Amino acid sequence: MFLPGTVKSTDVSHVWMKVYKKASALLLFFGELVHSFCQRYPKVNFGFVLASITYLLINGLFVVKYSTRLMGLGAYLILFVYLAFLVFFGVLYAKIRMDHYYKPLFLFLTLFFFGFTIYLNITVDGNSLNVDRWSAMEVGIKAFLNGEYPYSAVDHLGGRTSNLPTLIFLGIPFYFLGGVGFLQSFCFLVFAYVVFILFDNYKERLFCLILLIFSPSYLWELYAKSDLMSNLILILLFLSIVHPRFLKGKDGGIWFLVLISFIGTSLVLTRLVAIIPISLLMVKRFFSYSIREKVVFSLVSLFTAALFLYLGFRKVESIEHLLNHNPFNLQNSQLPVVVSFLMVCLPVVYSFFIKNLESLIKSTVFFLIFPILIAFSIIVSDNGIYSSVVDSAYDISYFNIVMPFLLIAITLEYFSVQGEKKYCSRLPL
Repeated sequence: MFLPGTVKSTDVSHVWMKVYKKASALLLFFGELVHSFCQRYPKVNFGFVLASITYLLINGLFVVKYSTRLMGLGAYLILFVYLAFLVFFGVLYAKIRMDHYYKPLFLFLTLFFFGFTIYLNITVDGNSLNVDRWSAMEVGIKAFLNGEYPYSAVDHLGGRTSNLPTLIFLGIPFYFLGGVGFLQSFCFLVFAYVVFILFDNYKERLFCLILLIFSPSYLWELYAKSDLMSNLILILLFLSIVHPRFLKGKDGGIWFLVLISFIGTSLVLTRLVAIIPISLLMVKRFFSYSIREKVVFSLVSLFTAALFLYLGFRKVESIEHLLNHNPFNLQNSQLPVVVSFLMVCLPVVYSFFIKNLESLIKSTVFFLIFPILIAFSIIVSDNGIYSSVVDSAYDISYFNIVMPFLLIAITLEYFSVQGEKKYCSRLPL
């Protein structure tokens, strides 16, 4: 799952190492500076500062990685221009008033960019990419439809799909439409809908949508036909619809319980990381149910898991083949077992401290990015920063796992700084 790169020169690598050391020292200094600043100015929104820095760092990695391959160390100029542009945009957006234009701009940008995603999927030849996430899903779908074991199918780069069964099934409609890349177009509309139901006015909605479109990490997802961020956007949609109903007490009724158990379990079986936001959402609520409700929820969840696992693995040749060719090994290959175990247990416990949708979104950001940073740090310590980022020793697209939730968190914090209402209280259904 890599894009084309250039051969690393020793001189450039040496310069990168110096930059990395200086950046580490600068980061420590910056941390102390932020801590002192927040102590001196306690009214400053530290959450907004931290979320914004995370957004800039993630997108900065993509800017540096791919502009370095074109311009070498001139990539830092591009990075500076990009960061300066975002800062300028953030300051300007807070000052301008275009009350009559926010709605048409939001609608136009949504439709225009949706059309752009379709155009991009049609014009970009996936076989020319050194990224196999799209073809891994496609060969998995083909194998499943042909009655074969999907996790034995080999994609155009010689890899195999790491998608859990539900994600393979989600890709089938788009496969029949002409390409699994159209899943990204659909999920862009889903994100626009989530933004619409979470925020009160079009100024906030437009701001969040612009953050997505100005994100090089997201543009990479579209160009590479990757399903990673789309997967998390669907989970964000689930959280955004279900959690307000929990708060309003409108999750009663046996059929609603069956529905959220089925959908929640299905989403967990898209990617292992999905268990983090689903646990933060559901665990506390589960323990508030009556015994009858707990039994119904558990039975539906077990049935759903058994159904999708059976459909996904029923064609496996043998137990040995299953142990060697399964998506769980691929998805959990970069983290120590202890860390993975903690990343499952901690959200379960922290679920009891979730008070509202805002805290759910922010907690999801933290628990998603923490294991990614650990894996990234391990790879950097073994390979160095240049090889990890530019030479793709680490797949920085994993940072996109956190991006949908991070965009919502930044928007919440951005407008809370201005004293505006953070998100709407109306239910989307």
